[in-house]
Amino acid sequence: MGKQFRKNFPKKSTSRANQPLQEIHADVCETIKPCLFGKKLYFLFFINDYNRKTWVYFLKEKSNVFSCFKKFKALVKKESDYSIKSLRTDMDSEFCYNDFNEFYEDHGIKRLIMVPRSPQQNEVVERKNRSILNMARRCLKSFWLKL
Repeated sequence: MGKQFRKNFPKKSTSRANQPLQEIHADVCETIKPCLFGKKLYFLFFINDYNRKTWVYFLKEKSNVFSCFKKFKALVKKESDYSIKSLRTDMDSEFCYNDFNEFYEDHGIKRLIMVPRSPQQNEVVERKNRSILNMARRCLKSFWLKL
């Protein structure tokens, strides 16, 4: 009993979307301090699993996630004539409001929820989050060095 071990997560994803918007990964992250972009403290991003295209939205409050998701859904529907089939998120409370749950049901969006504190299950979002923050840090560093 005392020597239980956890199996390794696979190095490569076992499944990948076959068409655009079949699976969307989403997460909300805090921006780098000091906050820029008009005092926006968070950024929300969506990643299309089919081609890894990423959309980033800057938010002042986490409560704006639902309205931002509705705008995103309308945008991608208009651009591609595909609809979102499933949304993969972690257990963050901003994706679990009653409004969100009703919206999922009304629009036929399947909800894929990851286990809390296991970034290995949502590795696509975690890697993109790290990449975005690294790019932002480099841009800020080069900006401050020029002054």
